[in-house]
Amino acid sequence: MRSLFYIGLTLLLPIFTLAQTLNDVTYLTQTNLSGTARYTSMAGAFGALGGDFSALNDNPAASSVFLNTEIGGTINFQARNHTTDYLGSLAEKEDTGFYMDQFGAVFVFNNTKAESPWSRISAAINVNRMETFDQEASLFGTNTYGISDYFLFYADGIAFEDIQLYDEETIASVYQYLGDEIGFGAQQAFLGYQSFIIDPFTDDPGETRYFSNVDSNQYQHDLKIKNVGFHRKTSFNFSALYREILHLGVNVNSHYIEFDQTHDFFEGGQDLDSFIYDVNFKNTLLSYGRGQSLQFGGILKLNNLRLGLAYDSPQWIELQDETKQSLSAYRFQDGIEIQEILDPNVINSFASYELKIPSKTSISAAYVFNSSGLLSFEYSTQDLSDSQSNSASGSNFLEALNREIKDTFGMVNTLKVGGELRIKELSLRAGYFNRSKMQNSSSLNDHAVTLGVGFDFGPSSLNFSLVNYTQIQEFQLFSEGLTDSFELSKKLTQVTMSFNFKL
Repeated sequence: MRSLFYIGLTLLLPIFTLAQTLNDVTYLTQTNLSGTARYTSMAGAFGALGGDFSALNDNPAASSVFLNTEIGGTINFQARNHTTDYLGSLAEKEDTGFYMDQFGAVFVFNNTKAESPWSRISAAINVNRMETFDQEASLFGTNTYGISDYFLFYADGIAFEDIQLYDEETIASVYQYLGDEIGFGAQQAFLGYQSFIIDPFTDDPGETRYFSNVDSNQYQHDLKIKNVGFHRKTSFNFSALYREILHLGVNVNSHYIEFDQTHDFFEGGQDLDSFIYDVNFKNTLLSYGRGQSLQFGGILKLNNLRLGLAYDSPQWIELQDETKQSLSAYRFQDGIEIQEILDPNVINSFASYELKIPSKTSISAAYVFNSSGLLSFEYSTQDLSDSQSNSASGSNFLEALNREIKDTFGMVNTLKVGGELRIKELSLRAGYFNRSKMQNSSSLNDHAVTLGVGFDFGPSSLNFSLVNYTQIQEFQLFSEGLTDSFELSKKLTQVTMSFNFKL
């Protein structure tokens, strides 16, 4: 019979587990070059300029640069090319998508009292898609380590009696029980044993040592990755113009994250005499959460020169994770080929936890050539190694994850350069974006080249932009056991259209 010990233990000392891995932190801390067409066409170099809805994302003082009350929205089309490098083998996959990138409104109030130093105040609300997680990628390659190393890692220390099927028990009921009473590791050990991938060294119910039934030194790996989701920020903004030279502003930001990931892993190439072969392991993860942050900023006008300074507080996102798993493997038994399929159809819901995305500081400068155009620069710095996962109950797992974050991520410095040439109602724009590598092991910086055109119709404006963006990141195949890394390069072509009208 299954021991009741764990039931009593969990009543006294709840076990805290969660699904988050270093890969998920990599996804959730990233941001893209997104927003209005004017903003993206100048590579987002708007920290000292303002007067644009997406400029609010960088500097809250931007809203009091508007001269009129305005409403605007943005849509874009993305064509993405993903190239993976896994142990020297390259794979490529493409996907596309349409998105509503931004919608906002700013309300401008001019002060008619000549004796007041505050000549203009503005209130705004802007919704901006900070990151699109949508992605389809695949990888393949040959490795000397296999998926059995993953199951062996989690099985180590798990009692053999806890991963067996007893009378009237089902795969689903035991998998659920193990997740509720012992934890995620016991579930993985159970899947590995019930699929015959691993076996205990002895039949002793208390046995905690296991070995692999898979024989090979050249495993063929194939992984298909599909991500869907977004990071959306809603900014409630207030700013004011002091003595016609200093714009000051503040944002209260509400964040919403939804991240849905499917990993479909296949391992073949086992030896002909291997007891187990052709393993298919599928994992799905849904992370969703909400959070808050603050931003403060200022823009100083010195004749044609503009200087900007902004501070973004850390983002505190409370996340909830749900996972689902299935596993199949082939074996020969008494000369008959058998496919063992384990599909518990159980959703694991994990305790909520908090993800801290670190603060960011930005400085910027712009020079306005009267009505003929402008040139703008922005530089920001953010220490992503200070990202942290925390929970109210604490966890050794989280402590280990935070140490990994410290070792993996580094200081991220971003440079944006943008220019605009105005020819009556026509504006021609260009920009360059460079962000230093997020991860210490990454080989190249993220970078983008941007172009755009705008039409000013007086009471309304129509803008277009083209962005060519390249980002390179590194991920682990699995969180434990089989942890070989692969490099994922994203080449993004983005076409954006924005329409604004004055009220």
